[in-house]
Amino acid sequence: MIAFSTNWNAGREKDGSRLIAEILDLGFDTIELGHGLNVSQLQGIRKSYTQGTFQVPSVHNFCPMPVEIMTDNPDCYELTSYRPADRDRAVQLTRRTMATAQEFGARFVVLHLGRVTPLRGMGDSLLAKLIKNGVASREYARFKLEQFAKREKAAQAYLDRVTSLLEPLVEEAVKLDLTLCIENRSDYEAIPCERELLAMLKRFDSPHLRYWHDFGHAQMRENMGLLDHAQWLGEIAPYAAGAHLQDAAWPDKDHLVPFEGEIPFDRLVPLLPSSLPYIMELSAMAAPAPIRAVVERWNSTFNNIP
Repeated sequence: MIAFSTNWNAGREKDGSRLIAEILDLGFDTIELGHGLNVSQLQGIRKSYTQGTFQVPSVHNFCPMPVEIMTDNPDCYELTSYRPADRDRAVQLTRRTMATAQEFGARFVVLHLGRVTPLRGMGDSLLAKLIKNGVASREYARFKLEQFAKREKAAQAYLDRVTSLLEPLVEEAVKLDLTLCIENRSDYEAIPCERELLAMLKRFDSPHLRYWHDFGHAQMRENMGLLDHAQWLGEIAPYAAGAHLQDAAWPDKDHLVPFEGEIPFDRLVPLLPSSLPYIMELSAMAAPAPIRAVVERWNSTFNNIP
């Protein structure tokens, strides 16, 4: 199934009913409620939903946006934060997103967990070094190892913190018949990294806590020499519940229309379960005509994968 995220037009279309109508006009009848929606927009979306013109497979935390945040920022509050008030607010807003998902009949809630706070900006530093020296250079390899050592030293406290907060949220997801999905992030300081994520999913061992693959984020990490995209999909596939579909270009440009960048979808998509929902999560700059063309090409390419 290929669906579409409201992130594409939430920043420019303030009326929720018109926002949905614009996406329906692209040919989609399955729509993810993204993290850039405010309370007012959600009211209009609610009116459109009662007309039965679209379904909602997933909702991206935080939805709606917190009223005190003026611009779209899904990382405005982090479950890893060292500030108790920020962690409490993140949990409160996550529960509100879970309520939104239940209201709109969505099964999946997509989560960002946070980052190792003292290392904020580490990913940007890696990118700067990558652009200057190249992924295969000795200088970049040495710098990457230095950053790895810093992250290893600091990460466990943040992992423990977020795990303790996830435990009651997963229990609530069970009661609500929702699946919380941890999305992979591109930043090196993000929690969890691939190894930590696998360990976390194995520890919880719950169908109500799963993985959400973002193609663009994974490609950016491959560009930085942090993973092999195909190898990672082979390892995480048993836990995958859905994916954000976007293309990317070296080194860090993402949210492109699929097939306009460098991601080898024909090689990667067969590594994931064929039943996954794919949500196109695109930049506001993406034009309608290429978006419509992608759906036809995607369906002709992948609909026959067993």
